[in-house]
Amino acid sequence: MKFLKSILGYTPRNVEVFKEAFTHRSAQKKDENGNSINFERLEFLGDALLGASAAMYLYYKAPDQQEGYLTKMRSKIVSRKQLNAVSKQLGLLDYLDPMNNHNNLGEDVNGDMLEALVGAIYVDGGIAAVQKFIQVKIIDPYADLDRLEHTITSHKSLILEWSQKTRNTIRFNTFEEQNAEDLQVFVSVIRLNDKVISKGRGTSKKKAEESAAKRAYYSLQKKIEKV
Repeated sequence: MKFLKSILGYTPRNVEVFKEAFTHRSAQKKDENGNSINFERLEFLGDALLGASAAMYLYYKAPDQQEGYLTKMRSKIVSRKQLNAVSKQLGLLDYLDPMNNHNNLGEDVNGDMLEALVGAIYVDGGIAAVQKFIQVKIIDPYADLDRLEHTITSHKSLILEWSQKTRNTIRFNTFEEQNAEDLQVFVSVIRLNDKVISKGRGTSKKKAEESAAKRAYYSLQKKIEKV
């Protein structure tokens, strides 16, 4: 409770929803009706709230910019890299249930937890509490538009654009990996002209593909920068 109050800036009323926000599916918890208790539903809600809050901020912050710029900058403000960094700074992973085997969950579990936390704040305190949290914890310290303009948000888009320009063929093969710990993990394998050049893992297809694309980008960086 003390930890929550320190990062929220208020005393939460619905403690149970925050417990849910800090519960991974690998904890295998269920409610009295047999439904799984984990942060994935709150993560879904938080993802939408983060996108909407970033869009509203940009609408007022950049009145002279058009839709393309606003869309690009919104993606950068709520990028996986950005959310992972904020989550680490807040220390959210230290409170994840189960308390062990966090290394098996991958880097992106940090951002997933932040999204779930945002969802829980909305359920507990409403839209005003969410907007205040996002403004103070994410936008004010991290949404420097001049700096963000030069950052990469989608390595997948970059390598696909390069392949089209150079008439190379990039293919993603993404599938769910079976494991003994009941963790939902996807694997993405990237082939360049039928040769495997990288692999990545994530808790969703999108995250796995971006992870693999990031590895592929760095292996192809010199070629990409020449185009």
